[in-house]
Amino acid sequence: MTDFTRRGFLKVLGIAGATAAAGCGGGDADVADDVFTCQDISGLSAVDADLRATLQYTDTSPEEGKDCANCALYIAPESGSGCGTCQTVKGPVHPLGYCTIWAQMTG
Repeated sequence: MTDFTRRGFLKVLGIAGATAAAGCGGGDADVADDVFTCQDISGLSAVDADLRATLQYTDTSPEEGKDCANCALYIAPESGSGCGTCQTVKGPVHPLGYCTIWAQMTG
């Protein structure tokens, strides 16, 4: 049996649109019912990709009340939606994501 990723499954069904990639600031955007991912790290160096993995970045926070959108290191996208960036974790960052260096936003 073939093991499909979510991205592959959406492509097979024809749900992922080409215009979605532009809405994520260079990130990987699969849009189906307003769901998108920020996992495209193809432009990162091996060191940056390894750091992202070491810090256990994920698009969905396992910690209630702790996500990238309320992290002091998160930089929201200029468009107001889609993938943002981070001062430490390189590559696209989901506002509902999380990594192990999450820091409470102040003020």
